[in-house]
Amino acid sequence: MKVSRSIYWKITIPLSLLVIIGMVVLAVYVINSTRNNQVNRLEAQLTNEAKLVADISQPFLADATNTNKLDSIAKTTGQQIQSRITIIDRDGTVLADSEQNPQNMENHASRPEVIQALSNGVGQSIRYSATLHEDMMYVAVPIMNQGQVLGIARVALPLTMMQSSINDAIKTMVPVMAVVTVFGRARSGSARQCDNTTCETNYQCSRRDRRRKFRPTNSYTNQR
Repeated sequence: MKVSRSIYWKITIPLSLLVIIGMVVLAVYVINSTRNNQVNRLEAQLTNEAKLVADISQPFLADATNTNKLDSIAKTTGQQIQSRITIIDRDGTVLADSEQNPQNMENHASRPEVIQALSNGVGQSIRYSATLHEDMMYVAVPIMNQGQVLGIARVALPLTMMQSSINDAIKTMVPVMAVVTVFGRARSGSARQCDNTTCETNYQCSRRDRRRKFRPTNSYTNQR
């Protein structure tokens, strides 16, 4: 019996740890995969919207007398696409913003997405917004006119939707992990019971065989 229990624990403990580690690795993979897919999808959406904003604002930036209309364009377009829009001059001065007064906003020339947009054509950055007090994804593209950079069109959205998708993935994984754990415990308990029953049966059979082995035969009794 002691040998049986020893074997049971030597098998069950490593197997349980292996199952737990496997489930944790799977959960991390699912969460990271969900997050990467959401980031790529959101970046593609914001890139298209930033290009749209650049096309709309380009005529007003090209004509210096119409730049005062950019703020109303940013606010109207921002409401239509439900994103934050910022139109930035090529020197970093904020000309328009859909949610804030551009005159109260600091220079954006050092923003990562602005620097990337000027050098690569598209810039993307995920960071905490001190203005809106939440994590945002920013995508910026240059506003061009006959090969000349007039400014930067930037579109941003909060990451609340992406976090919601990650939370949904976690909620899906938790019940699965619980079911696997309960099933594993049930199977190990059944295996232990079976092992104990087998051991007891073998023990009884062994005793019966020993009794038969040393039981006197009839011929031996008659000779006496």
